[in-house]
Amino acid sequence: MRYSVLTLVMPCALLLSACTTVTPAFKDIGARSGPCVEGGPDSVAQQFYDYRIAHPNSNLEALRPYLSDSLAKALTDASRDSHRATLLKADPFSSSAAAPSDADVASASTIPNTDARNIPLRVKLSQGSQSWQDEVLMIREGQCWAVDDVRYLGAAVHAPSGTLRQSLAHP
Repeated sequence: MRYSVLTLVMPCALLLSACTTVTPAFKDIGARSGPCVEGGPDSVAQQFYDYRIAHPNSNLEALRPYLSDSLAKALTDASRDSHRATLLKADPFSSSAAAPSDADVASASTIPNTDARNIPLRVKLSQGSQSWQDEVLMIREGQCWAVDDVRYLGAAVHAPSGTLRQSLAHP
């Protein structure tokens, strides 16, 4: 008797499982409180670095459309703290204390996961004869891509830690 119930239940369970749909791992990608820049992760990162090069003395408000909500808050908080504000006097978005004169962000077209919430991209930076490479972490907030962190990979790092966020947290 027990086997006859299993033989009836198993096909029904298999049939029901075939009718279900697969949903992405991150259905809700959150909201964004600030303005944003249109484009994919690599496009927004390139626009960010191009803006920084064209406007080297820009303030945090001008950079806000490129930055994630949490990074913008962390930078604002750091600018109010005298110990952490010294990092912001140099270029906090690059390994080098001197701002780059050229930036080339790697393409995100080789990243297979279109449901990704964050994507690290390599950035080739240069200033005169010096060149170095950093990594920018792009995150999706709502329908926007934004810079959320920078990993310092250059040889002459001016920051006290390996990433922008760690340096902002470092007293």
